[in-house]
Amino acid sequence: MKRILASLAGLATLAAPLAVGIAAGLASASAYAADAASAAKSTYQKERADCDAGRTAEDRATCLKEAGAAQVERKRNTLDNTGSMRQNAIDRCNAVAPKDKADCLARIEGPMKPNQRTTTSGSVAGGGVLRETTTTTTGQPTVIIVPGAVPAASAPR
Repeated sequence: MKRILASLAGLATLAAPLAVGIAAGLASASAYAADAASAAKSTYQKERADCDAGRTAEDRATCLKEAGAAQVERKRNTLDNTGSMRQNAIDRCNAVAPKDKADCLARIEGPMKPNQRTTTSGSVAGGGVLRETTTTTTGQPTVIIVPGAVPAASAPR
């Protein structure tokens, strides 16, 4: 009987730190959630203040709408700002027709061939950045024969 009590006392000695550890883990998880919620609220308040002060590239109504949408996504924990702008652009090029994909990629990454030239204009603040790629190609000349006309090479002199 003494052995059983000694074993139970030993288990109790081991279980106490385990119970304390679990309780501390749960407390820190709820503290982390509270910190995340506080940070999300703080971010939203800053974004809203930027909208009100006109420190964004959008009109106030659009800015407030975007700040609110971002706040909803933060609460759902689905706001993702880690994506690469370059990769997003490439993904958009993958959706265009195959014959236009090379031109789309050239607008993102710059000319890929010596006969391409890419120009960029505009700004994000102005409503958008426009990129245009011009591809110069040469082909066979088109000869148009007009009925009744005398070809220049065989015209009388």
